[in-house]
Amino acid sequence: MDKITLFIDVGNTAVKWLFDGDYQSVAVTEFSPTLLPKAKRIFVSCVGDKMLLEGLKNTIFVESQATFNIFKSAYKNADELGVDRFLAMIATINQYPDQTRLIVDAGSALTFDLVLADGTHQGGLIMPGLGKLRRSFDQFCTESQQLHNHKLADNTSDAWACGTGQMFTSVINAQIEHYLDEFGDLVVVLSGGDSKLLALRLSHAVKLQPNLVLEGLSIYAQTLTA
Repeated sequence: MDKITLFIDVGNTAVKWLFDGDYQSVAVTEFSPTLLPKAKRIFVSCVGDKMLLEGLKNTIFVESQATFNIFKSAYKNADELGVDRFLAMIATINQYPDQTRLIVDAGSALTFDLVLADGTHQGGLIMPGLGKLRRSFDQFCTESQQLHNHKLADNTSDAWACGTGQMFTSVINAQIEHYLDEFGDLVVVLSGGDSKLLALRLSHAVKLQPNLVLEGLSIYAQTLTA
């Protein structure tokens, strides 16, 4: 199926796609449907602007579901759960069977979702992403993509970049420690646009999977068309 099916992840800042085992990504501001390979079927996860894909045919926009295989959503209204989070959980259930999973997505927003070994979603958290956090005060606004753990700065710009970076990594470490204490052994899966930046700066071992949503989309499509 992969050679005739295109998988697209439309986020707030980037559009990613998977076709025939090849992952691609481009900023939303630079995206055009003409960049996409031709495919007979298209499955889409969209938390961004649907109009970016206007004109594409044979396209299925996936929505979050209350249950999917062994997955059971914690949300009372399943459609309130972001489809990107839903698909990320579907992927980890498939890839890490019989394990409790903590999914950390560090993108435009920072999200946490906990899924037990039996597929039961325990709920999640949503916080500002690193970029949003660093742009939260106009007088200190910075587009820095650096993380300087435990550094004291000698100017305001670096002080803001270092402070927000330490805040960001600290809250992730704290959440991981909390769930390790509560649930014991678990696998921590790190995804999202800032995941590579974070992976080596966290205090705990993580599984780095920046394309987790696309992987979940592929698994969803395979189950749907089986």
